[in-house]
Amino acid sequence: MEIPAKFKPKENKYLLRKVAFWCILGLLVLLAISLIFIIQGSDDIDERASIRVGVCGEVKTEAVYTMLNGSDLAMLIKRAGGLTANADISKINLDLILKDDSIYHIPSRGRSISNRKGAERLLSEVVSANFGAIAERASLELGTNSVRQINVLYIGFPAVYMLINYYPDFGRVSITHLPHTTRFLSSDYRLIDIFFTLGIDPTIRMLENRLNQPIQYYLIQDRFSFIDLIDNLQGIDLNIDVPYAEAYDLKAGATRLDGFHTWEYIRFLDVRRIKLKVTPGAGMDLIRNDNFTASPEAWQLAYEQRQHRQKLVMTALRSAYASSAPIDQIEIINKAAKTFETNIKPELMISLYTDVLNTPDFSYGTLPGYYGSENEKLFFYPDLPSFELLKNQELKKFRDLATNKKQIVY
Repeated sequence: MEIPAKFKPKENKYLLRKVAFWCILGLLVLLAISLIFIIQGSDDIDERASIRVGVCGEVKTEAVYTMLNGSDLAMLIKRAGGLTANADISKINLDLILKDDSIYHIPSRGRSISNRKGAERLLSEVVSANFGAIAERASLELGTNSVRQINVLYIGFPAVYMLINYYPDFGRVSITHLPHTTRFLSSDYRLIDIFFTLGIDPTIRMLENRLNQPIQYYLIQDRFSFIDLIDNLQGIDLNIDVPYAEAYDLKAGATRLDGFHTWEYIRFLDVRRIKLKVTPGAGMDLIRNDNFTASPEAWQLAYEQRQHRQKLVMTALRSAYASSAPIDQIEIINKAAKTFETNIKPELMISLYTDVLNTPDFSYGTLPGYYGSENEKLFFYPDLPSFELLKNQELKKFRDLATNKKQIVY
Protein backbone atom coordinates (compact mmCIF):
# COMPACT_ATOMS: atom_id res chain seq x y z
CA MET A 1 0.00 0.00 0.00
CA GLU A 2 1.45 3.32 -1.01
CA ILE A 3 1.74 6.02 1.69
CA PRO A 4 0.19 9.34 0.72
CA ALA A 5 2.69 12.08 -0.08
CA LYS A 6 1.58 14.35 2.75
CA PHE A 7 2.56 11.61 5.26
CA LYS A 8 6.06 11.00 3.77
CA PRO A 9 9.05 12.21 5.85
CA LYS A 10 10.43 15.53 4.63
CA GLU A 11 14.04 14.40 5.07
CA ASN A 12 15.46 16.27 2.14
CA LYS A 13 13.74 19.52 3.10
CA TYR A 14 14.91 19.34 6.73
CA LEU A 15 18.43 18.42 5.63
CA LEU A 16 18.66 21.45 3.37
CA ARG A 17 17.45 23.71 6.15
CA LYS A 18 20.00 22.24 8.53
CA VAL A 19 22.86 22.70 6.06
CA ALA A 20 21.77 26.28 5.34
CA PHE A 21 21.57 27.06 9.07
CA TRP A 22 25.09 25.82 9.80
CA CYS A 23 26.53 27.55 6.74
CA ILE A 24 25.03 30.87 7.77
CA LEU A 25 26.19 30.40 11.36
CA GLY A 26 29.71 29.55 10.18
CA LEU A 27 29.81 32.63 7.97
CA LEU A 28 28.69 34.81 10.88
CA VAL A 29 31.41 33.36 13.11
CA LEU A 30 34.07 33.96 10.45
CA LEU A 31 32.81 37.50 9.92
CA ALA A 32 32.95 38.19 13.66
CA ILE A 33 36.51 36.82 13.90
CA SER A 34 37.59 38.90 10.90
CA LEU A 35 36.13 42.05 12.42
CA ILE A 36 37.99 41.40 15.67
CA PHE A 37 41.30 41.05 13.84
CA ILE A 38 40.61 44.13 11.74
CA ILE A 39 39.83 46.22 14.81
CA GLN A 40 42.83 44.94 16.76
CA GLY A 41 45.23 45.30 13.86
CA SER A 42 43.97 48.56 12.36
CA ASP A 43 46.81 50.53 13.93
CA ASP A 44 49.42 48.16 12.52
CA ILE A 45 47.84 48.33 9.07
CA ASP A 46 47.88 52.14 9.16
CA GLU A 47 51.53 52.15 10.26
CA ARG A 48 52.53 49.81 7.44
CA ALA A 49 50.63 51.75 4.78
CA SER A 50 52.83 53.34 2.12
CA ILE A 51 52.73 56.73 0.48
CA ARG A 52 54.48 58.11 -2.61
CA VAL A 53 56.37 61.39 -2.21
CA GLY A 54 58.93 63.26 -4.24
CA VAL A 55 61.88 65.40 -3.19
CA CYS A 56 63.84 67.82 -5.34
CA GLY A 57 66.29 70.66 -4.95
CA GLU A 58 69.39 70.32 -2.79
CA VAL A 59 69.36 66.59 -2.04
CA LYS A 60 71.84 64.00 -3.26
CA THR A 61 69.26 62.03 -5.30
CA GLU A 62 66.11 63.74 -6.54
CA ALA A 63 63.37 61.16 -7.06
CA VAL A 64 59.96 59.89 -6.04
CA TYR A 65 60.13 57.50 -3.11
CA THR A 66 57.83 55.05 -1.36
CA MET A 67 57.72 55.90 2.35
CA LEU A 68 55.82 54.62 5.36
CA ASN A 69 52.75 56.64 6.21
CA GLY A 70 53.67 58.97 9.08
CA SER A 71 57.26 59.56 7.93
CA ASP A 72 58.65 63.07 8.29
CA LEU A 73 60.65 65.24 5.90
CA ALA A 74 63.94 64.30 7.59
CA MET A 75 63.34 60.62 6.76
CA LEU A 76 62.70 61.54 3.13
CA ILE A 77 65.94 63.56 2.95
CA LYS A 78 67.86 60.64 4.43
CA ARG A 79 66.25 58.28 1.91
CA ALA A 80 67.46 60.64 -0.83
CA GLY A 81 71.06 60.26 0.36
CA GLY A 82 71.19 63.43 2.45
CA LEU A 83 71.65 67.09 1.58
CA THR A 84 74.13 68.71 -0.73
CA ALA A 85 76.58 71.20 0.74
CA ASN A 86 74.52 73.91 -0.93
CA ALA A 87 71.28 73.12 0.97
CA ASP A 88 69.77 75.70 3.28
CA ILE A 89 68.35 73.51 6.02
CA SER A 90 67.30 76.51 8.13
CA LYS A 91 64.49 77.16 5.64
CA ILE A 92 62.72 73.81 6.07
CA ASN A 93 60.82 72.03 8.81
CA LEU A 94 62.40 68.59 9.18
CA ASP A 95 59.58 67.44 11.49
CA LEU A 96 56.97 68.02 8.78
CA ILE A 97 54.85 64.88 8.32
CA LEU A 98 54.79 63.83 4.66
CA LYS A 99 51.60 63.82 2.64
CA ASP A 100 50.83 61.32 -0.07
CA ASP A 101 51.39 62.46 -3.67
CA SER A 102 53.34 65.55 -2.58
CA ILE A 103 56.64 67.03 -3.74
CA TYR A 104 59.09 68.62 -1.30
CA HIS A 105 61.67 71.16 -2.38
CA ILE A 106 64.92 71.68 -0.46
CA PRO A 107 66.05 75.31 -0.95
CA SER A 108 69.53 76.40 -1.97
CA ARG A 109 72.09 78.66 -0.38
CA GLY A 110 72.55 80.13 -3.84
CA ARG A 111 76.10 78.94 -4.59
CA SER A 112 77.38 77.81 -7.95
CA ILE A 113 78.13 74.13 -8.62
CA SER A 114 81.90 74.69 -8.33
CA ASN A 115 81.52 76.53 -5.03
CA ARG A 116 79.17 73.80 -3.84
CA LYS A 117 81.75 71.06 -4.46
CA GLY A 118 84.43 73.17 -2.84
CA ALA A 119 82.27 73.66 0.24
CA GLU A 120 81.71 69.91 0.54
CA ARG A 121 85.46 69.21 0.29
CA LEU A 122 86.14 71.90 2.88
CA LEU A 123 83.59 70.36 5.25
CA SER A 124 85.15 66.91 4.91
CA GLU A 125 88.63 68.27 5.59
CA VAL A 126 87.60 70.36 8.59
CA VAL A 127 85.65 67.66 10.39
CA SER A 128 88.48 65.14 9.80
CA ALA A 129 91.22 67.40 11.19
CA ASN A 130 93.15 66.00 14.16
CA PHE A 131 90.82 63.05 14.37
CA GLY A 132 93.44 60.31 14.49
CA ALA A 133 95.05 61.26 17.79
CA ILE A 134 91.70 61.33 19.59
CA ALA A 135 90.32 58.16 18.00
CA GLU A 136 93.27 56.10 19.24
CA ARG A 137 92.54 56.91 22.86
CA ALA A 138 90.89 53.92 24.51
CA SER A 139 90.14 55.78 27.74
CA LEU A 140 90.07 59.30 29.08
CA GLU A 141 92.97 60.27 31.33
CA LEU A 142 92.25 62.19 34.51
CA GLY A 143 95.40 63.05 36.45
CA THR A 144 97.32 59.83 36.97
CA ASN A 145 94.28 57.55 36.89
CA SER A 146 92.59 56.08 33.85
CA VAL A 147 88.80 56.31 33.80
CA ARG A 148 86.94 53.65 31.87
CA GLN A 149 84.05 55.15 29.93
CA ILE A 150 81.80 54.27 27.02
CA ASN A 151 80.65 57.20 24.90
CA VAL A 152 77.60 57.06 22.64
CA LEU A 153 76.24 59.75 20.34
CA TYR A 154 72.46 59.49 20.51
CA ILE A 155 70.45 61.09 17.72
CA GLY A 156 66.71 61.42 18.12
CA PHE A 157 66.10 61.84 14.41
CA PRO A 158 66.19 64.54 13.16
CA ALA A 159 67.09 67.26 15.68
CA VAL A 160 67.92 65.74 19.09
CA TYR A 161 71.64 65.20 19.67
CA MET A 162 72.95 63.90 22.99
CA LEU A 163 76.33 62.65 24.13
CA ILE A 164 75.91 59.77 26.58
CA ASN A 165 78.95 59.08 28.80
CA TYR A 166 78.65 55.79 30.67
CA TYR A 167 81.11 55.04 33.48
CA PRO A 168 80.69 51.33 34.27
CA ASP A 169 83.17 51.40 37.18
CA PHE A 170 81.13 54.10 38.91
CA GLY A 171 77.63 53.02 37.88
CA ARG A 172 77.01 56.50 36.48
CA VAL A 173 75.56 57.96 33.31
CA SER A 174 76.16 61.54 32.21
CA ILE A 175 74.05 62.96 29.38
CA THR A 176 74.94 66.19 27.60
CA HIS A 177 72.41 67.72 25.24
CA LEU A 178 74.04 69.19 22.13
CA PRO A 179 71.78 71.83 20.52
CA HIS A 180 71.30 70.95 16.86
CA THR A 181 72.13 74.54 15.86
CA THR A 182 75.57 74.36 17.52
CA ARG A 183 78.30 75.99 15.43
CA PHE A 184 81.43 73.90 15.89
CA LEU A 185 83.16 75.10 12.70
CA SER A 186 84.37 78.47 11.45
CA SER A 187 81.91 78.14 8.57
CA ASP A 188 78.16 78.56 9.00
CA TYR A 189 77.49 74.81 8.97
CA ARG A 190 75.83 73.76 12.22
CA LEU A 191 75.72 70.33 13.86
CA ILE A 192 72.49 69.39 12.06
CA ASP A 193 73.87 70.65 8.73
CA ILE A 194 76.97 68.47 9.12
CA PHE A 195 74.92 65.38 9.93
CA PHE A 196 72.49 65.73 7.03
CA THR A 197 75.19 66.72 4.56
CA LEU A 198 78.08 64.38 5.39
CA GLY A 199 76.49 61.62 7.48
CA ILE A 200 77.18 60.03 10.84
CA ASP A 201 80.91 59.23 10.63
CA PRO A 202 82.14 62.77 9.81
CA THR A 203 79.74 64.11 12.44
CA ILE A 204 81.32 61.88 15.07
CA ARG A 205 84.83 62.86 13.95
CA MET A 206 83.95 66.54 14.29
CA LEU A 207 82.48 66.05 17.77
CA GLU A 208 85.48 64.02 18.91
CA ASN A 209 87.73 66.79 17.72
CA ARG A 210 85.75 69.63 19.29
CA LEU A 211 84.69 67.90 22.52
CA ASN A 212 88.12 66.31 23.03
CA GLN A 213 86.96 62.78 23.73
CA PRO A 214 86.50 59.57 21.75
CA ILE A 215 82.98 58.54 20.74
CA GLN A 216 82.94 54.81 20.16
CA TYR A 217 79.31 54.32 19.22
CA TYR A 218 76.27 56.00 17.74
CA LEU A 219 72.59 55.24 18.07
CA ILE A 220 69.95 56.80 15.81
CA GLN A 221 66.28 56.54 16.74
CA ASP A 222 63.64 57.82 14.33
CA ARG A 223 60.00 58.64 14.98
CA PHE A 224 58.72 55.08 14.45
CA SER A 225 61.44 53.53 16.59
CA PHE A 226 60.76 55.92 19.48
CA ILE A 227 56.98 55.44 19.35
CA ASP A 228 57.35 51.65 19.29
CA LEU A 229 59.69 51.74 22.29
CA ILE A 230 57.20 53.70 24.41
CA ASP A 231 54.29 51.52 23.29
CA ASN A 232 56.24 48.37 24.17
CA LEU A 233 56.47 49.80 27.69
CA GLN A 234 52.69 50.26 27.66
CA GLY A 235 53.23 54.01 27.79
CA ILE A 236 54.96 56.24 30.34
CA ASP A 237 53.61 58.37 33.19
CA LEU A 238 54.03 62.13 32.81
CA ASN A 239 52.62 65.25 34.40
CA ILE A 240 51.60 67.17 31.29
CA ASP A 241 51.21 70.94 31.17
CA VAL A 242 48.08 72.87 30.19
CA PRO A 243 49.26 74.22 26.77
CA TYR A 244 50.21 70.75 25.54
CA ALA A 245 47.06 69.18 26.97
CA GLU A 246 44.86 71.75 25.23
CA ALA A 247 46.67 71.33 21.91
CA TYR A 248 46.07 67.54 21.91
CA ASP A 249 42.68 67.51 23.61
CA LEU A 250 44.00 65.83 26.75
CA LYS A 251 43.52 66.46 30.45
CA ALA A 252 46.37 68.34 32.12
CA GLY A 253 48.15 66.72 35.06
CA ALA A 254 49.33 63.20 35.75
CA THR A 255 48.53 60.87 32.86
CA ARG A 256 49.93 57.93 30.90
CA LEU A 257 51.01 58.82 27.39
CA ASP A 258 51.39 56.38 24.51
CA GLY A 259 54.26 56.53 22.04
CA PHE A 260 52.67 59.02 19.64
CA HIS A 261 51.70 61.52 22.34
CA THR A 262 55.10 61.16 24.04
CA TRP A 263 56.85 61.98 20.76
CA GLU A 264 54.59 64.99 20.30
CA TYR A 265 55.14 66.03 23.93
CA ILE A 266 58.89 66.36 23.31
CA ARG A 267 58.41 68.23 20.03
CA PHE A 268 55.63 70.54 21.23
CA LEU A 269 56.29 74.27 21.10
CA ASP A 270 54.06 76.66 23.04
CA VAL A 271 53.99 79.33 20.32
CA ARG A 272 51.80 81.62 22.42
CA ARG A 273 54.42 81.91 25.12
CA ILE A 274 57.61 82.01 23.07
CA LYS A 275 56.18 84.23 20.31
CA LEU A 276 57.12 82.19 17.28
CA LYS A 277 55.90 83.19 13.84
CA VAL A 278 54.81 80.49 11.42
CA THR A 279 55.88 80.74 7.78
CA PRO A 280 53.43 78.52 5.87
CA GLY A 281 54.27 76.51 2.78
CA ALA A 282 53.77 77.84 -0.73
CA GLY A 283 51.11 75.86 -2.58
CA MET A 284 49.48 72.56 -1.72
CA ASP A 285 51.95 70.18 -3.35
CA LEU A 286 55.22 72.12 -3.37
CA ILE A 287 56.50 72.86 0.13
CA ARG A 288 59.22 75.50 -0.11
CA ASN A 289 59.03 77.09 3.31
CA ASP A 290 57.25 75.64 6.29
CA ASN A 291 59.09 76.81 9.36
CA PHE A 292 59.00 78.87 12.53
CA THR A 293 60.85 82.16 12.80
CA ALA A 294 61.71 83.94 16.03
CA SER A 295 64.42 85.92 17.78
CA PRO A 296 67.41 84.07 19.33
CA GLU A 297 65.96 84.78 22.78
CA ALA A 298 62.64 83.17 21.83
CA TRP A 299 64.41 80.16 20.33
CA GLN A 300 66.49 79.77 23.48
CA LEU A 301 63.29 79.64 25.56
CA ALA A 302 61.74 77.18 23.09
CA TYR A 303 64.69 74.81 23.17
CA GLU A 304 65.01 75.06 26.95
CA GLN A 305 61.40 73.88 27.14
CA ARG A 306 62.13 70.98 24.80
CA GLN A 307 65.23 69.99 26.75
CA HIS A 308 63.22 70.01 29.97
CA ARG A 309 60.63 67.76 28.34
CA GLN A 310 63.37 65.43 27.11
CA LYS A 311 64.66 65.06 30.67
CA LEU A 312 61.15 64.35 32.00
CA VAL A 313 60.57 61.73 29.30
CA MET A 314 63.91 60.01 29.98
CA THR A 315 63.16 59.89 33.70
CA ALA A 316 59.69 58.48 33.04
CA LEU A 317 61.07 55.97 30.53
CA ARG A 318 63.60 54.68 33.05
CA SER A 319 60.86 54.41 35.68
CA ALA A 320 58.54 52.51 33.33
CA TYR A 321 61.35 50.13 32.41
CA ALA A 322 62.31 49.54 36.04
CA SER A 323 58.71 48.70 36.97
CA SER A 324 58.45 46.09 34.19
CA ALA A 325 58.90 42.40 34.93
CA PRO A 326 62.44 41.10 34.18
CA ILE A 327 61.20 38.88 31.35
CA ASP A 328 59.37 41.86 29.82
CA GLN A 329 62.51 44.00 30.10
CA ILE A 330 64.45 41.52 27.99
CA GLU A 331 61.73 41.46 25.34
CA ILE A 332 61.50 45.28 25.29
CA ILE A 333 65.25 45.66 24.78
CA ASN A 334 65.32 42.96 22.11
CA LYS A 335 62.57 44.74 20.18
CA ALA A 336 64.26 48.13 20.59
CA ALA A 337 67.62 46.78 19.43
CA LYS A 338 66.08 45.79 16.09
CA THR A 339 64.72 49.26 15.38
CA PHE A 340 67.78 51.42 16.09
CA GLU A 341 70.33 52.39 13.49
CA THR A 342 73.63 51.80 15.23
CA ASN A 343 77.18 50.50 14.96
CA ILE A 344 76.80 48.62 18.25
CA LYS A 345 76.64 44.86 17.93
CA PRO A 346 73.31 43.42 19.14
CA GLU A 347 74.73 41.63 22.18
CA LEU A 348 76.70 44.68 23.32
CA MET A 349 73.78 47.00 22.65
CA ILE A 350 71.43 44.93 24.79
CA SER A 351 74.00 44.88 27.57
CA LEU A 352 74.62 48.64 27.35
CA TYR A 353 70.95 49.49 27.13
CA THR A 354 70.19 47.32 30.17
CA ASP A 355 73.02 48.91 32.17
CA VAL A 356 72.04 52.47 31.25
CA LEU A 357 68.35 51.98 32.07
CA ASN A 358 69.22 50.28 35.35
CA THR A 359 71.95 52.72 36.39
CA PRO A 360 70.70 54.32 39.62
CA ASP A 361 72.25 57.74 39.04
CA PHE A 362 72.50 59.93 35.98
CA SER A 363 73.09 63.60 35.29
CA TYR A 364 71.55 65.60 32.48
CA GLY A 365 72.77 68.95 31.22
CA THR A 366 73.27 71.09 28.13
CA LEU A 367 76.48 72.05 26.42
CA PRO A 368 77.46 75.48 27.83
CA GLY A 369 77.02 78.36 25.41
CA TYR A 370 74.56 80.93 24.09
CA TYR A 371 72.21 81.51 21.14
CA GLY A 372 72.64 84.12 18.45
CA SER A 373 71.73 84.70 14.83
CA GLU A 374 73.48 85.74 11.64
CA ASN A 375 71.62 86.57 8.44
CA GLU A 376 68.37 85.26 9.96
CA LYS A 377 70.02 81.91 10.74
CA LEU A 378 70.02 80.64 14.32
CA PHE A 379 73.27 79.46 15.91
CA PHE A 380 74.29 78.08 19.28
CA TYR A 381 77.83 79.11 20.14
CA PRO A 382 79.42 76.54 22.48
CA ASP A 383 81.71 77.40 25.37
CA LEU A 384 84.08 74.44 24.93
CA PRO A 385 86.60 75.37 27.68
CA SER A 386 83.74 75.46 30.21
CA PHE A 387 82.48 72.10 28.95
CA GLU A 388 85.95 70.58 29.39
CA LEU A 389 86.16 71.98 32.93
CA LEU A 390 82.70 70.69 33.90
CA LYS A 391 83.45 67.26 32.40
CA ASN A 392 86.69 66.90 34.39
CA GLN A 393 84.99 68.09 37.57
CA GLU A 394 82.30 65.46 37.17
CA LEU A 395 84.88 62.74 36.51
CA LYS A 396 86.82 63.80 39.58
CA LYS A 397 83.63 63.63 41.66
CA PHE A 398 82.88 60.13 40.40
CA ARG A 399 86.43 58.98 41.08
CA ASP A 400 86.42 60.43 44.59
CA LEU A 401 83.10 58.73 45.37
CA ALA A 402 84.47 55.42 44.11
CA THR A 403 87.39 55.63 46.54
CA ASN A 404 85.28 56.82 49.48
CA LYS A 405 84.61 53.91 51.81
CA LYS A 406 81.52 55.64 53.20
CA GLN A 407 79.81 55.99 49.84
CA ILE A 408 76.44 54.38 49.29
CA VAL A 409 76.66 51.16 47.31
CA TYR A 410 73.70 50.65 44.98
